[in-house]
Amino acid sequence: MNEGAGALRRKEAMTDSHRRYDWMLLGTTLVLSLWGIVHLYTIGFPDQGYYFVRQSIWVGMGMALLFFFVRLKPRFWEKASYPLYGIFCFTLILVLIAGEGSHGAQRWLKIGIFSFQPSEFAKLGVILILAKVLASGKGVGWGKLGLSLSLTLLPVILIVLQPDLGSALVLLPLWLGMLFLAGTSLKKIAVIVGAGMSLFPLSFPFLRPYQKVRIMTFLNPQRDPLGAGWSSLQSKIALGSGRLLGKGMGGAVHTRLKFLPQPFTDFIFASLGEEWGFMGVLLLLTLYSLIIFRGIKIAKETGSLFARLVSGGIIMLLFFQVFISLGMVAGLMPVTGIPLPLMSYGGSSVLMFLMAIGILVSIDRLGLKY
Repeated sequence: MNEGAGALRRKEAMTDSHRRYDWMLLGTTLVLSLWGIVHLYTIGFPDQGYYFVRQSIWVGMGMALLFFFVRLKPRFWEKASYPLYGIFCFTLILVLIAGEGSHGAQRWLKIGIFSFQPSEFAKLGVILILAKVLASGKGVGWGKLGLSLSLTLLPVILIVLQPDLGSALVLLPLWLGMLFLAGTSLKKIAVIVGAGMSLFPLSFPFLRPYQKVRIMTFLNPQRDPLGAGWSSLQSKIALGSGRLLGKGMGGAVHTRLKFLPQPFTDFIFASLGEEWGFMGVLLLLTLYSLIIFRGIKIAKETGSLFARLVSGGIIMLLFFQVFISLGMVAGLMPVTGIPLPLMSYGGSSVLMFLMAIGILVSIDRLGLKY
């Protein structure tokens, strides 16, 4: 009798553990990652193998890290937030000293045969440190607000110096969003936003020439259609040419003939729209929406403020990058070079987001064992 009851309890425990995995979130993440690999192969002519193999390796490594992170309790990330933040800031300093350059930017560190972009992982570090600071004590006073801003501005400045203005600017709305989740009053947030907007015009003279050109081109793409405005105009042409059902896999003529710059990274959404059309774009937005809604559900249900802030920060980071990437392709935002999460070619971005999803699933699965 006792043996039967013990077996029943073990079975119930296994069933409960199985249910604690958010298979919808994991499945959607896998579909997006695999879709990205396939799409890179179809537009990679004549170098399909190069993009396919490298992205497949990164996704495989990312999935392994995702399931490893699923096993770590939220308490681990709370204790490790300051050390990880310090490590990420140190790598950002190393980039400025000994980083590899490309297209006028110095953003990569090379270890052996591997190169990685520390600014991508720094985004996750900022989320963890802000969650740690904002979850400590009671309320969000001006002192805590100032400390959180300082911890955000340090990586922002280091990333701007690379220069990578797009990645740096993502961190500021992320900071504001996490302030709101932590219970900061809307009055304080309005004061911060107002002060930031008033200081923005003063920063224009300090921008690099190409950054000023991007802003001016965003305001009027036709001012230089064969030069600075080429990327923005061609991205809209490629996106619109897909129409309802797209040109089919491998049929993205505009992309394959290299009219569209950076179709694997910055403008992958335009090449995807050309191949898959409106229905493909709708499916892509549906998949991202599923991840966002599942993440919101996890953040609402966790009993820890730290875990709630981490969950909310990860989802906001994904939302901001999707919004900026799509807006950039559609001509609604300046060209910033922000990768489309889990779709754009690049190991650092893929690894960071898969690691972040692993943390999100662990909060959902192990939140009760915090």
